[in-house]
Amino acid sequence: MWHNVNWGYTCLINLERISKDMTVRVGFIGTGGIATSHLLNLASIEDAEVVALCDIAPNRVEEAREYVNRNILTRSEAEGVEPRLIEAATYTDYRQMIRNERLDAVYICLPPFAHGDPEHAALDANLHMLVEKPVALDLRVANDILRRVNEQGVIATAGYQLRYMGFIDKAIELLRNTVIGQAIVLRFTRTPGTSWYHRQDRSGGMMIEMATHQVDLLRFLVGEIRKVYAAAATRINNLDNPEYDIFDVNSSTFTFDNGAVCSFAINFLTGPSGLPDLRGVHIFCKDYILSMDISLKVRRGDDIEEFGLEHDPMLEEDKAFIEAVKTSNPAILRSDYLSAVRTLAVTIANDRSARSGMPVDVSDLLRAEAPQAAW
Repeated sequence: MWHNVNWGYTCLINLERISKDMTVRVGFIGTGGIATSHLLNLASIEDAEVVALCDIAPNRVEEAREYVNRNILTRSEAEGVEPRLIEAATYTDYRQMIRNERLDAVYICLPPFAHGDPEHAALDANLHMLVEKPVALDLRVANDILRRVNEQGVIATAGYQLRYMGFIDKAIELLRNTVIGQAIVLRFTRTPGTSWYHRQDRSGGMMIEMATHQVDLLRFLVGEIRKVYAAAATRINNLDNPEYDIFDVNSSTFTFDNGAVCSFAINFLTGPSGLPDLRGVHIFCKDYILSMDISLKVRRGDDIEEFGLEHDPMLEEDKAFIEAVKTSNPAILRSDYLSAVRTLAVTIANDRSARSGMPVDVSDLLRAEAPQAAW
């Protein structure tokens, strides 16, 4: 649900330009791995044009463009269509990019610690934004951005692509017509190799940076999470890496506002152990069990009905963002910035509970540090 839309004069000029050109002109702040996925998607969306790329590392910009264009050529040859290559201007200063280019929207694809100033620079220019998750490491930073998003009426969404999985509407339909008792979430994987990920003050750790996807999906399907009680530790990954200071094991209990509960277990141990990754979201209801990862399985007694992914959820997310900007219709989006701040609050509450040994009330945390997102 979109809240408090109040279009400013500059924003109206932007929308008038989009309606005339019929193309959304996009700039990128950050060109790492997640950005290349978005770039490949935008190359297949006719109403989008990537006009500028920015990264503090010049070689990374060129590497990203070359990688994306190689993949575009391969895909175009396979499909027998004319390639739409990325021929964007390149920058190392996002402020200069925003000043120089005639942009309608930006993708902010940065590590967690780098959020804040780039969003405010985009808002200064009344640009619409897709912000990769997590939207910040500090709720107060996110709250300031959300306040301006609400005041200026820009379209701002976050990179929670699981909401766009093809079977999600079916899951919503089933959950709407039953009583939810419990959810169980598992995510066992390995620590990403990027060095900043191993530091709490840079990544926020596995719950804030990675399992945020599953937390967001729970909020979307089950409801708001009111209380978090977590136990976590660093057990194995720090043995050979003294700079590794994030938790690598975590077990949490969530209590939803509607009374349902959740057991949430995650770890970064499959790398050291050589075991395969494991993940899944299971929701136990009055009449059936929903189990989902890359498909949805609905279990009724001995009967199992399965629904497939159907399409690339990130591509659907990008299509929705471009369409929302083009038509000035944020209702198309499944994850607005407000919701992203609430997801961030749950993951921060988890971290604080694990460190204090005490449960944390998410609604109290929001009222204290992100009142724009309080519920």
